[in-house]
Amino acid sequence: MAMRKQQGGLLIENLVALLIFSAGLMGMIGLLGVAYKQVADARHRNEASMLANQVLGQMWLDDKSNAALRANYASPDGPKFLAWRSAVAGTLPQAAEHAPTVAVGADNLVTVTVQWRLPGKAVANRYTVSASIHP
Repeated sequence: MAMRKQQGGLLIENLVALLIFSAGLMGMIGLLGVAYKQVADARHRNEASMLANQVLGQMWLDDKSNAALRANYASPDGPKFLAWRSAVAGTLPQAAEHAPTVAVGADNLVTVTVQWRLPGKAVANRYTVSASIHP
C-alpha cells in the first residue's frame, strides 16, 4: 500500500528539474541576445569614431586654410564632404536619414557629428568630435 502512495513522485521531481533547467536555459538565451545588442552598439560607435577621425585626417593632409576647409569639407555641399557622407551612409545603419555634419569655424575649429539609428530604437545615436586644424 505504501508503494501506491509513492507512484508519480519521480515524475513530479523530473518535471520540476526540467522546469528549473528550462528557466536557466531561457535566461542564458536572454543574456546572449543582450550581449549581441551590446556588441553591435559598440561596433557602430567604433565605426562612427573611425569615420569622424577619417575626415579630420583628410583635413590635416589637405589645404588647411579656412577658405579651403569650408569649400571642401563643410556640410551640406562641400565635394569632399559629400564623398565622406556617402561612406558614412554606407557604413552605419540609417545614417542617410540622420545626415552627418561638418562645421568649420572661423578659427579652423572643426566639429564633426555622425548620427545613426539602430533598427527598433526610437532615438538616434550621436558621436561628435572637435579638432583645431592649424594651417
